[in-house]
Amino acid sequence: MKRFFNWVGAIVLCTTAFTVFSCEDEVSAVGSGLVDGGSTANVKYVDLISYNTNNDSIRSDEQVLQNAVLGVFEEPVFGRTKAKFYSQARMSGANPDFGENAEMDSVILYVPIIHHSDEDDIEIDTTYLYLAEGEEPSDTATIRIARTYKLDSIYGNTDMTMNLQVREVAEYMGARDVKHFSNANLAPCAECPNTNQIDVFPTILGTGEIKNKLTTYQVKQQNETTASVPPIAFQIKLDKDYFKQKFIDNQNSSDLNDNAAFIRNFFRGIELSVAEDQGFLFNFRPASSEFALVMHYHYDNPEEQEDGDTDYEARLAGSYGLNFLSFWSENSAFNVQVSQFEHSNRSTQFVNAYTNPNMTEGDPRLYLAGLDGTKAVIKINQEQLNEIRENVLNNDWAIVGAELNIYLDESQNLKKPPYLFAWNNYRDEDEWKNINFPDVYTFYNSYPISVQFNPMYDYEEDNKMYTIRITDYIKSIVEQNEVFEDGSVILSLGNFLLSPSSTYTTVLSNTDPFFNNRSFNPYRVVLHGSNSENQDKKLKLKVYYTQK
Repeated sequence: MKRFFNWVGAIVLCTTAFTVFSCEDEVSAVGSGLVDGGSTANVKYVDLISYNTNNDSIRSDEQVLQNAVLGVFEEPVFGRTKAKFYSQARMSGANPDFGENAEMDSVILYVPIIHHSDEDDIEIDTTYLYLAEGEEPSDTATIRIARTYKLDSIYGNTDMTMNLQVREVAEYMGARDVKHFSNANLAPCAECPNTNQIDVFPTILGTGEIKNKLTTYQVKQQNETTASVPPIAFQIKLDKDYFKQKFIDNQNSSDLNDNAAFIRNFFRGIELSVAEDQGFLFNFRPASSEFALVMHYHYDNPEEQEDGDTDYEARLAGSYGLNFLSFWSENSAFNVQVSQFEHSNRSTQFVNAYTNPNMTEGDPRLYLAGLDGTKAVIKINQEQLNEIRENVLNNDWAIVGAELNIYLDESQNLKKPPYLFAWNNYRDEDEWKNINFPDVYTFYNSYPISVQFNPMYDYEEDNKMYTIRITDYIKSIVEQNEVFEDGSVILSLGNFLLSPSSTYTTVLSNTDPFFNNRSFNPYRVVLHGSNSENQDKKLKLKVYYTQK
């Protein structure tokens, strides 16, 4: 589970102030750094003011969706979140020829899941077929293998059952350079048309049951070694009559000549959603080659039967597919894909926290969630930083470490997220900038094991605390007199997107904090803020120093 929720989403949002926004800003970066340390050094605490904010939409298109999320979950604090997914589709081949008198047999949509891969987590049941009572099976006996997998990256009421519904997109989803965001009701920016509103036809093309386990079936001879294991994917049966009318009956359409016309005029894509209002959220793999739609059909044999040909078949079987290749599939012909989220039934305390933040004294609790734009703004006490600067200049202090220790509110019964992350927000003349702290790329950060900047939550020790290390940032201020005008630390739930070229161990972008995984991270967390009534758990900056 954790390895998938660590992946990231490149998120670009559009406005500035620190209250409620519709979008965030995408910006450039700078930085430098040193090796962190200080476990045996002196400690100086610096006061903070932290408060809540919420951008009500985050970027959630194919360029950030290393994974995608579906389902629904509701709990008393953050309320209900319902996740939908949209994707264009591309033909496996242009100008399909279904043959004479073709009839559709079945249409299957494969939605590949993320599952536990340990042997103990996979149940295997083998049954002999066509075996008479008392008959000993031979090496060529036909067997059916049922493999049951447990879903990984699953969050919520995992014992419930949901029904996954498939609909057809009713409008062209746009070119691949069009940015899409998670709130269908908000345009990407104030002057932009609302490309986030994706219309679909009301007809449900198919429904499939979704549980926390998935069983696949394979039929083969017992001694057969080359048979491939079936895709580990939910299989949704779609309306074969609809697809016969759509594809077979229109096989001579000019819109089937190429994919450009196909996605504009013929079949613009699919919507995946769940019918229920209670259930769980689960990640699936939109970048997998197994994410596909396959049509199975029969048609007249174009060859005449020859005399004596006893193997002749008057009707032949064929198949035709649509693929949902992702930006992360390493294929230039990728599809536009979008995740969108509906939020409702939010608690009064949560809504009040981000609509009426206490920017003067700070908020007692910080509310962070994936799949939305919740963040915490952290202001560092400048007078106390100046005191440290004076000690660096006059009393030979050397800063060897600086970290934020962020405590969980244990009264909330929420599943603990593996990561929090943060970035630097400041004003540069008339422009707001958001950049990664240099600690992200100058320290050794190899996820998930050796991480300095934002180490994964320690589930074994379970000390109810997260750490963000910003040593280089603090050193640049107190030792190098660097100024970040109106600067803030922005804290969010999730982690950076990790790079496929490093087998997902290093960050995808050293500079841009909007390459993160909020668009498919379902976790929620409540944290003690700087104005917490619990003095021991108040959010503070901890600075380590040595003295010559």
